[in-house]
Amino acid sequence: MTPAPHPPEPSRPLGRVWLVANRASRSTDDGRIAALETALADAGATIAGNTDFPRQPAPDAAALADIDTLVVMGGDGTLGAAGAAARGWDGQFLAIPGGTMNLLPKALHGDAAPEAIVAAAAACQLVHVPVVRAGEHTSFCRIIIGPMTRWALARENARHGRLWRVLQAVRLALARGFMGGVRVAGQPGRHPGVLIMPGDDGLEVALFSGRGLVDAMTVAVSWLVSDWRDAASVTAFAAGELAVGRRRPLRCLFDGELRHLSPPARFVAGWSDLRYIRTRA
Repeated sequence: MTPAPHPPEPSRPLGRVWLVANRASRSTDDGRIAALETALADAGATIAGNTDFPRQPAPDAAALADIDTLVVMGGDGTLGAAGAAARGWDGQFLAIPGGTMNLLPKALHGDAAPEAIVAAAAACQLVHVPVVRAGEHTSFCRIIIGPMTRWALARENARHGRLWRVLQAVRLALARGFMGGVRVAGQPGRHPGVLIMPGDDGLEVALFSGRGLVDAMTVAVSWLVSDWRDAASVTAFAAGELAVGRRRPLRCLFDGELRHLSPPARFVAGWSDLRYIRTRA
């Protein structure tokens, strides 16, 4: 994996801030957004722009021209969308946890609360974060490929407390989520689920190869409550790049957002275009 475009350097004062918050997330309500705004003011920041995402589009580099820090509170999908929209901007990005998994904020800040992250932000490090790229798409947290993406609907409904829809989605996922699979270059057989995550040394890959109902339920429960890499019938390894698929379009989730890629799709390790404030030592 090639080195990051710039080495780590000290972060700067927050200064003029553009705040992006996703109120559609159950973890980002008006009270938490207000608490974040108070923490930003206490840290000496000035909120010069505000976006209610996804009702309003995330700001692009032109909109951020006179902004020092882009502060984004939301899930991993919101953080990824905001990072993609701001491509080409030279400011600093502060990721605030506001979703379910919060993989990117945890990598940058551990389990710190939003107010603690803001208080520490001006005296920490500014870094590029590892990403996975496939064509025009970028993942900051994880990519799921194959029939197992159908479990995302069950997980999404579970997050919003829609019990009946969870049961319907689980039935559909059990019927279709473990049928067939995708081929991975250099690996035998077909895999109902392929997980790719960015790492400091390349791609972190996990292949689910189970076929029976017991394997299916084990990985399903692991995914609904935590991380399905911990389930049985999973093979994990590291790679610099990965080619997936042969003939059919690939059903993929990039940080929770559904995408369809033409086969064979090439997934490559890289680094973010933007620089992120990291408060974690």
